[in-house]
This record gives sequence, structure tokens and C-alpha cells, in this order.
Amino acid sequence: MTLVTGARRGQRGLALLALLAVLLFVTVSSTAFVWYVNRQQAQAGAAVRARRAAHLAEAGLHTVLAILESKEAPGPRWRPAAHEVRADGEGRALVWVRDGDGGALVVTSEGEVAGTTRTLETVVHLASPALLTALYGASVVRLEQPPAAMVIAPYGAGLGDRPWIHIAAGREVWFATPDVSLNDPGMPLEVPPGPIDAAPGVGPASVTRPGPVRLLLARDAALTIGAAHEQVDVHQLRTLGVAADGVVLRIENLPPLPELDRTFYRRQAAGNLANAATNAAAGRHAADGALERKRDSLYTPAEFERVQAYLAAGDGPPRLRGVIYVTGGISLLDAQRLEIADGALVAEGTVHLGAGARLEVLHTPASRTLPGLVVLDDGGLHVSSGARLRVHGLVDAARTIDVTDGGRLEVVGAVVGRDPLASVRNRGAVVVIRYDPAVLGTPGLATRGEGPVVAWIAGVRETIAPTAPPASPRR
Repeated sequence: MTLVTGARRGQRGLALLALLAVLLFVTVSSTAFVWYVNRQQAQAGAAVRARRAAHLAEAGLHTVLAILESKEAPGPRWRPAAHEVRADGEGRALVWVRDGDGGALVVTSEGEVAGTTRTLETVVHLASPALLTALYGASVVRLEQPPAAMVIAPYGAGLGDRPWIHIAAGREVWFATPDVSLNDPGMPLEVPPGPIDAAPGVGPASVTRPGPVRLLLARDAALTIGAAHEQVDVHQLRTLGVAADGVVLRIENLPPLPELDRTFYRRQAAGNLANAATNAAAGRHAADGALERKRDSLYTPAEFERVQAYLAAGDGPPRLRGVIYVTGGISLLDAQRLEIADGALVAEGTVHLGAGARLEVLHTPASRTLPGLVVLDDGGLHVSSGARLRVHGLVDAARTIDVTDGGRLEVVGAVVGRDPLASVRNRGAVVVIRYDPAVLGTPGLATRGEGPVVAWIAGVRETIAPTAPPASPRR
């Protein structure tokens, strides 16, 4: 009896232990499940808050762009230390705007939802609406000697619904004879790649077929033809045999051109050490000790001539890199060649390409917004017979841009002629402009006064924290 009772008690003890083990397992499993569910809910909540904060940061950026582009005060001069943008629901955005390098603005936008923050830092350029024009002539654009031909077409992404213009002229667009053409769809034309489609081994790329043109003329400007400068419209041009199609838009005054910051370009060239080895070799070639020791790319005209002579005499490609600044004019002699890669050529005097010469200023996607060729002071741009000028980016000349018989000007970007008498002359040459909206982000340009601006986003990156400490928000 005692043995049976003890056995039963042992069995009841084992059953109790088994029950306790099951209860412990259930408790641990339930706790783990509850912890897992709570963790998933917390992660989901954090993800939702992070997405919401990111959307608020983007909304803050767009609020800044809208204010900067506004014609009403504060407009382009707005530089808030911390401006609060309230959302309809939970959360808010704080924005800061500060001046950056090369005329750019740095916009910092921090979205915050229940302690979760996302911060965007955006580089913005405020461009003159003049840069929405493929060919801007402050005074007269002339197509003179047949078979002068001009082709203007869009290029690349980023144009969107921006109302870009083919040609703007302050005084006149003149067709000297019916034997010149503007966007003739029947003209066969092949051009090399642009900055976002250039790659080693890539051959010529077909131009987007040119379509009808939009001409923007100041109120007193005229569209004319013939030696008598008879005023016509686009329909009459076609009737007279000119290969042209499109519309003419009128405005009281053309939008003002941006100012060029030569100090910025000089500083960029002074910091460009990519041509130090070329300088040293050119200095040895010309027995010029100062040039041999020179490391930067800010040249006097004499120094640049020695560099050109060395490159012309060498076996390798005549190539320089980065921003090149010359404190005077530049001449490429007959059949001379020069290429500038991922940079710009800025000259304080006339740039002249002799017969058969070839100058190329080429960009890659990383350098797409750099200007291509800038001619300052009283300098013009002259492309002689048989010469070829190929440029990515903005081409801007203080005086006349003159392309003569058999010469070629090929630009992926935009062209600006500032001369008050004759801005652009095509004398029996071929001018091809593929308008790249990236010129709106050209560094070193400053808009004038309180006029309208166009905001161009040059770059966006997410940061851990805003670049300026939060201040008391103001509305």
C-alpha cells in the first residue's frame, strides 16, 4: 500500500513538472511572440514616421523653391535661418537657406515626425530666364551668306514643361537671303555625343529632329529678310523660300542676362592642378623656368601660347583638364587642335580659331553644368573657314560670335552673344545647338536685381543633421 501510494505521488510529481514545463514554454513563447509583434509594430511605425519625415523634408524644399521663384518679397533674396513649414497632419519641416559657392544656394530641409527626422541638403542655382533660350542675341542674330544653316533642338533630360525658346533677339533676326535655313527638317546632320551620352568608342549620335521654332523678340525688334531688311512673319519667310517654321513671341524687354563672376572662375583655375605636369613639360620645352614650376591653370597669354606650342609639337593628344583661365585673348592657328576635358575655357579677350583649327570643350555627366567657353571684356568669338568649335555647356561672348564660310559651331548647352550691335553672325557656316537645360545650373553666374528667376536643382543628398543649428522657428 505504501509503495503504491509513493508511486502515485511520483507520477503526480512528474505530471506537475510536465505541466510546469508546458506552462513555461507557453509563457516564453507568448512573451517572445508579443515582443516580436511589438518590435514589428515599432519598426513599422518608425518606417512610417521616417517616410513621413522625408516627405515633409521634400515639402519644405519645394516651399523654399516657390518662395525663391516668387516675384513678391522676399523672393530670391530670402535667406531664412530657420523657417517652419507646418503640415496638415502630424509633423513639421524646418528649412535653412545660405549662400554657397559660385552663386549657388544651399537649402537644408529637415522633416520631423514624433522625434523621427530626415534631412535633405540641396544645392540650388537661381538662373535668369534668359538661360531658357538656346540662342540669345542681345541685339541682332544674322544668317547671312548661303548656305548658312542653323539647327536648334532639345537635348537630354530635365527640360520637362519648361517653356524654352529657340532664339531670342533684342533688335532683329535677319535672314539675308532665302537661301539660308533655320531648322530645315530635310537637312542631313550628324553630331557627336553630348555630356550625358558620351563614352569611349561611341560614335556620332543623331540629333533629335528639329521642329518648329519659337522666336522671342523684344517689343521693338523685327524679323527681317533681304538687303532692305524687310519685315516679315514666319509664314512669309516660308513663302519666300526660307526653310523655317514656327511662331514669333513678343515681350516688352528680353529677360536680363546674368552677370559673370570672373573672380569665381579665376579661383577655380587657380585651384586646378590637373595640368601641372603639362606646365612643367611646356616650361622645359620653352626654357621658361616660371612655367615649368607653375602648378595651377591660371595663365597669362604668353604662358598659354607656350603650352599650346608644346601640345602642338608633342606626340600625345593636345589635351588640358579642368577650368582654364587666360588673362587675355587666345588664338588657335590654322589646323591647330586643343581639347579641354571636364572643364571650361575662360578668356579675357577674343578667342579666334584659324582656318581648319579645332577646339573642343567636353564634359561628362559629373561636369555637365560647367560653362564651356566664356569670353570676357571686349572679346568676341571668331570661327574661321573650315574651323570647328565643339562645346558642352554655356558659350558666352561679350562681343560678336562670328562663324564664317564652312566653319562649324556645335554646342550642347546654350549660346549667348552680348554684343550691342551684332550679337551672332552665321556667314555661310553651320551652327548646331542642342539646348541642354543644365545651363540653368551653370556656376559663376549671378542674377541681377529683383527680376524673375528659375530654380535649378544641381544636387540633393541626405544628411544626418542640418548644417545650421535649429533656431526659434519663425513664420
